[in-house]
Amino acid sequence: MKRIGAAVVTLMLGAGFAPGDTQSGRDDVPVLAELFTSEGCNSCPPADAALALLLHQQPVNGVYVIALSEHVTYWDHQGWKDPFGSAQFTTRQQQYGRQFNLDSIFTPQLVIDGVSQVVGSDKRAIEKALGDAAKKPKPALQVDADYGDAVVNASASGPGLMAEKDAELWFALTEDHLVVDVKRGENANKTMKHSGVVRVLTSAGSVEVTSKRVSLKLSTDWKRENLRVVAFVQSKKTRRIISVGTSAATH
Repeated sequence: MKRIGAAVVTLMLGAGFAPGDTQSGRDDVPVLAELFTSEGCNSCPPADAALALLLHQQPVNGVYVIALSEHVTYWDHQGWKDPFGSAQFTTRQQQYGRQFNLDSIFTPQLVIDGVSQVVGSDKRAIEKALGDAAKKPKPALQVDADYGDAVVNASASGPGLMAEKDAELWFALTEDHLVVDVKRGENANKTMKHSGVVRVLTSAGSVEVTSKRVSLKLSTDWKRENLRVVAFVQSKKTRRIISVGTSAATH
């Protein structure tokens, strides 16, 4: 694959997002925010920080942000192989790139509910995209997780599974509070912090059922107190997120 450049615009967060509730309220609309990022990209650390803030502080009124940090692989040849990178996430971003008619994919890119995209460190654009997405309520999706020794048994249920015929149910296992000392590449000698990092992303197939369950393999390297399960229903045709939910962190 040829090198695909980073976004030329990187806007620092400054004082952060507008203040809001730190937890989801009854009227907050869940919105899926997918950040395509890489430890090999020197434009990405501000976007990683922005996603962590969205996830842990929930600063945008009326929005409950459910975050996925998906580390791509096309920066690996720059001298640092991202330990969280996966070709699966690169392919997923390419699919979005075709949907948005982009000349090339880039990092950091934040995709909101599968239908809009912004530079992942652009505070104003992120706030607007999240607010616009929250204007469209979603049918509920209940997500539960039961952690065993080697797997987590995850389930999704509720009207979100029955809302649209041409749709697919996905499960993601994410980990928060990851810290890496980068030795080489564009971020050499920097300590990078990540939350919402996708450890597992798997399709549970078509919907139109009342509930679905999957078993996700656990690694002994992952800290259980920082894990959560995210489930979302996505249109196969438009890639719109129809419904999304998350389990609580395990601590």
